[in-house]
Amino acid sequence: MTSLSTRAWPRLRQAIQTTIAACAAYFIVEAFGLSQGFWAVMTAILVTQANVGASLGLAFDRLVGSLVGVLVGGAVAVALADAHELRFAGLAVTVLVLAFFAAKRPALRIASVTAAIVILGDPALGPPIASAENRMIEVAIGTIVAITTTLIVFPSRAGLAFAQHVTRTLQPLFQLLDEILAAALGTPLDANAVSEQAARVRTALATGDTLAKEARLEVAGYIADSPDPDAELRTLRRLWHTQIMLMRSTSLPLPKPAIDKLAPQIEALRDALKGLAQQLTSPASAYAAPDLSATETALAAIEHDIEEMRARGEMRVLTMDEAIRLMAFDFALGQLRLNLRDLAERIPELSAFAGSTYPLWRRLKSLWR
Repeated sequence: MTSLSTRAWPRLRQAIQTTIAACAAYFIVEAFGLSQGFWAVMTAILVTQANVGASLGLAFDRLVGSLVGVLVGGAVAVALADAHELRFAGLAVTVLVLAFFAAKRPALRIASVTAAIVILGDPALGPPIASAENRMIEVAIGTIVAITTTLIVFPSRAGLAFAQHVTRTLQPLFQLLDEILAAALGTPLDANAVSEQAARVRTALATGDTLAKEARLEVAGYIADSPDPDAELRTLRRLWHTQIMLMRSTSLPLPKPAIDKLAPQIEALRDALKGLAQQLTSPASAYAAPDLSATETALAAIEHDIEEMRARGEMRVLTMDEAIRLMAFDFALGQLRLNLRDLAERIPELSAFAGSTYPLWRRLKSLWR
């Protein structure tokens, strides 16, 4: 599969899933003779998302919002059944109240729409209570069809997407880390490039939060049995915060005495980190615990040389600002060591996100046997 088809496949997959869900919902409501089948079709289209976890989250929001809208709208419609001239006032008050709560909980946005349609429903379609019941049934049909479609037709899980996303997020992190260490030796940082990399990292972390939430929904829905993804996200954030500390300490190159003494070790650290990044992002070694020996050796050498400079009094020739920046650089490298150790422990856990699925189905099969 070419790179172009690889990038296009997720969109094509979702388009196929959405089309199948919409058509299946239409056939079901036609078979049952429901009066307004577009509710089921519309729900199926909206709920079908890029992965099962996202569909589950939207399905829950859709059901809760629709149920609230049906109950509130049905109650208003019944109360104003014999007072047609008051329907405008009832509609205004209902939308005002529901929209107020939806401003805090976006999942309730659909409640205002549902309530408005129920209140303004055509009397020819039946009494308000029956109309509200039919709307809820149609929404439930669309939701069930959408979830079933995402589970059966080219299923894609949020857990797997989360694991792949963590691996991709490491690329800009390690690339920026290499540039920061080069800046410590006197290579000026490209402000625009750094800004772009930082934006990529922040966007990646936000996307990771979304995928983690969807992965947790899959676990709650017995679609997967992966661990809590928060640990992986914390590790990425700590690594990012450490890089910010390093960036601040290298806003100017290290003092010349420090560069003269530390340059070989810092270059060795850059080479070790490039090798580590290759291990972490290569498909051949995906989700395998990386070898930190070269990185640990380089970090230990830098720490030893800085301590030696302090012991020999070589730091006395530095200005206060230079000494503070060198100490901040040393402290940030210490944090980097801890972050990389934590990362090495977390990477193998990603295999659980990319691995087994459908624990409920396995449990049912074991009971059947």
